Amino acid sequence: MTTPTKNARSEARRKEREDQRRAETKRQRLIYGGVGAAVVLLAVVIAVLSVGETDDRVGISEVAGEVDVDGDTLPPIPDGAADPAVGQPAPVLSGADFDGTPITVGDGAQLVSFVASWCPACDAELPLVVDWLDTSGPPEDVQFVMVSTNHDDSRQNWPPQDWFAAADYTGDVLVDDVASSAFRAYGLTATPSWVVISDEGEVLFRASGMIDPAEFDTLAELAASG
Repeated sequence: MTTPTKNARSEARRKEREDQRRAETKRQRLIYGGVGAAVVLLAVVIAVLSVGETDDRVGISEVAGEVDVDGDTLPPIPDGAADPAVGQPAPVLSGADFDGTPITVGDGAQLVSFVASWCPACDAELPLVVDWLDTSGPPEDVQFVMVSTNHDDSRQNWPPQDWFAAADYTGDVLVDDVASSAFRAYGLTATPSWVVISDEGEVLFRASGMIDPAEFDTLAELAASG
């Protein structure tokens, strides 16, 4: 039997190490290639899903209405002082609800609530309003109207028409425009805000913040007798 020389054994070991190195390099390439492909695929899936979500989401321009304001803008509601807007002509707002049905605010006896769907206080008060409308509501000669304003599609309870539907509110809603023109015309700075208008179209009462449900009847009667 022939005994391998020292050089032959060294060459064999070198070749074996080279073969192992090449095999390891190939294995790493396969691993990295597979990981890279998976990352690319995941990015594509996320992009597709993101586009789908963007396309399906209702934007502000699709919800906001068009409001025509006739009359002078009311001064802001003062803090702890007599309201200078009481006795002034109410700005007449001409717009529509979410279905395009014409709605007017300011041309007769009305109790009006300005709300934003994302507003926590509005969210808490809406069920109370619905209960009141279901049990008693305003007198026949007084119209109750909600104004959906300060639209924000990045916050909760969007779109507002779904918010109203979820609360079982089926009454009149005037949808404010992108600039919140109706809200600003009445000198308001917060939601919810309440306005009482007489049959002659004068402002009888304004307030910001939630109203005690026990006062709903009182405000409606004020509109009827004002």
